[in-house]
Amino acid sequence: MKTKLSICRKKARFASVEEAEAAAEAAPFKLRAYRCELCRRYHLTSRTKGMKTLRAELARLRGPD
Repeated sequence: MKTKLSICRKKARFASVEEAEAAAEAAPFKLRAYRCELCRRYHLTSRTKGMKTLRAELARLRGPD
């Protein structure tokens, strides 16, 4: 995902993907963590168009076998 500098400065920054995912889990709506190419930290987004879905997320969505 390509983030503009002005947007990067406004968004919360997380040092690790684990921190970002924990914040996403606490949100009242679906969010996803991604690594910013500008600041090299993690941000949250609600956008999913054109994004690859991680295997772990797919397994979680499918539920137990």
